[in-house]
Amino acid sequence: MTEWQPESLMDLLIAQCSDLEGLLALARRETVAANSNDFDELFTVFGERAKLGDRLESYHRQVAELRDRLGPYVDPALSSKSAKLAVEIQTQDTQTTSLLLAAQFSASKEIARLDHSQRKSLAYLHGALPNGLKCDRRG
Repeated sequence: MTEWQPESLMDLLIAQCSDLEGLLALARRETVAANSNDFDELFTVFGERAKLGDRLESYHRQVAELRDRLGPYVDPALSSKSAKLAVEIQTQDTQTTSLLLAAQFSASKEIARLDHSQRKSLAYLHGALPNGLKCDRRG
């Protein structure tokens, strides 16, 4: 499909819709990966989305050029499916962003807890007797 060169506005819109559907599928995969904290999958999906994004940007430029040439002869309904897919992708991305922010907050909380535990352990070890035992003799 990378060698295929669209020749008409309709070809471009079909290719764009196809890639938008692929982008929506990737956005859904990304949400599932974020929900399960599978960051390896997130990076994989991120790379795939970047490739599709580049192609979609190219389609967008070509469609804009053809619309400029065709002027009033372009039916606005031709791109309605693209617009619907774009809204779905944005909705999915919003959900993924919320999940990633929650994961970031959780990780930050865990890091703070681990840091606190490490500090307490280090304080205990610095005050330990040479034999490695430290007993509280208050009671």
